[in-house]
Amino acid sequence: TEAQVAAALMLMHDVLNSEAGLPKEPPTAGEGRCEVVRSVAKDQVRRLIGQGGSTIRKLRDTSRAFIKIDNEDLPAPPGASEPCQQLRVTGTEAQVAAALMLMHDVLNSEAGLPKEPPTAGEGRCEVVRSVAKDQVRRLIGQGGSTIRKLRDTSRA
Repeated sequence: TEAQVAAALMLMHDVLNSEAGLPKEPPTAGEGRCEVVRSVAKDQVRRLIGQGGSTIRKLRDTSRAFIKIDNEDLPAPPGASEPCQQLRVTGTEAQVAAALMLMHDVLNSEAGLPKEPPTAGEGRCEVVRSVAKDQVRRLIGQGGSTIRKLRDTSRA
C-alpha cells in the first residue's frame, strides 16, 4: 500500500545514511528521485483536487512533490462501479512519502474515517529507484538481515 511504501522509503533512507555516517535528514531536491503511479476512484479525485484546485495546490506546496492526475478515465477495477483516473506523484523519496501521507489524510478525514494507514489489500503502489552498488550491499545486509528487517518493519 502507499503507506507501506512510504515507510519503506524512509527506512531505506535511514539505513543508507546511518551506515554511511551521514545525518538522518530527508533527501534534498535532486536526491533519490522516485515516482508512484496508481489508479484513483473519481470520487477520491474530486476530493484530492478540491474546490477550484485548492486541495491539490496545498498538497503540492506542502509536500513539494509533483502531483498529476490524468483527465482520461480508466476502466473501473474489479468490484468497483466507478471509473478511475491515473495519479502520478514524482519527487524525492521524502517528497513522495509526504505527498502520499497527506493525500491519505485528506481522503480519510473528508470521508469521516480515522487517519490510520491503509491495511494490506487496499490499493497497490510501486516505486522504482536506482541504487548504487555499494548502497545495494548496505540495503541487503549480511545474509539479507537488513532487507528482511526493512520488509518486516514497513510491511512493503
